[in-house]
Amino acid sequence: MQNLFKFLLKLRLEELLALILLAPMIFFMAIYHGEEGFRDSNVDRFLITGFVFILFIVIIKLREVKILLNSKFGRLIKVILDFLRETLPFAFCISIYTNMHDMVHLVNPNDIDLRLMAWDKYLLGFHPAIYLEQFITPDLTDFMYASYSAFLIYILVFSMYLYVNHKHEAFRETLVSIILTFYIGYIGYVLFPAVGPKFTMSHMFETSLSGTQISDRLSFLINYEISEYTRRDCFPSLHNGIIFLILLFAYKYNKIYAIIFLPFAISLFISTLYLRYHYFVDMIAGFILASIIFYFGPILNKFWEYNRYNKNWQYKLKSQEL
Repeated sequence: MQNLFKFLLKLRLEELLALILLAPMIFFMAIYHGEEGFRDSNVDRFLITGFVFILFIVIIKLREVKILLNSKFGRLIKVILDFLRETLPFAFCISIYTNMHDMVHLVNPNDIDLRLMAWDKYLLGFHPAIYLEQFITPDLTDFMYASYSAFLIYILVFSMYLYVNHKHEAFRETLVSIILTFYIGYIGYVLFPAVGPKFTMSHMFETSLSGTQISDRLSFLINYEISEYTRRDCFPSLHNGIIFLILLFAYKYNKIYAIIFLPFAISLFISTLYLRYHYFVDMIAGFILASIIFYFGPILNKFWEYNRYNKNWQYKLKSQEL
């Protein structure tokens, strides 16, 4: 029990959240395995998650080996281990995401697409996916698929920019806030399951989203095995929320980066509507969530780190006294 306590004290906020969310993921996989709509690929991804978790524990242990500092090669290994320690929690986050959104329809089968459509109609007076049909061209579709597909690239590029430039506090605040946004978004998917306009409103569209061979290939990769029977990952829109969050942190730490990134962010925002993956209200919910996390994420991280350090120090002191 003491070893478990010591291990938990070494975890950062995002690492602890990953372990907490890992439990319901395993539970849902256990009870829904074999059910209609359960994807066998979830098991494969779970095994990958388990491998990453074991690798993570090994890294934490190896980082404590002081002999690494006695040689240049050892110090290089230490640098690599430090980098993996910083970035693996994000791999956990994505792994849990890809497993959870495929099981939402089994956990909560009550889709709210009709309500989201009603909200769009109330707020705008029209449905964006239908309104944007008049602008559909193969070239524009190519561009929109490229923008939408760059989601993870934008996250990695900005995070690496902060890390490489030794902006450690900015890197930690940004990465922790991104992961918090993801996890809260997962909870939103379970509470408010929705398929999105692409499937719910398919009977209303008059123009197909066909592009060149490149965009058709991207479309296939994005939509692979996605149907009304599997993923529920619309409300809130994490594509919009996470990219807006990056834009906020970029403006906070490097306004030039933010200005350069702004058109890329706007094109991704539009792509979520143009490609019919999200309702307008999904986008607004993503922006609101990002704004809240932008304020509270760094505060929560500092609070956890302060208490983690003090409690860990107190635990060591008590152990010495015993």
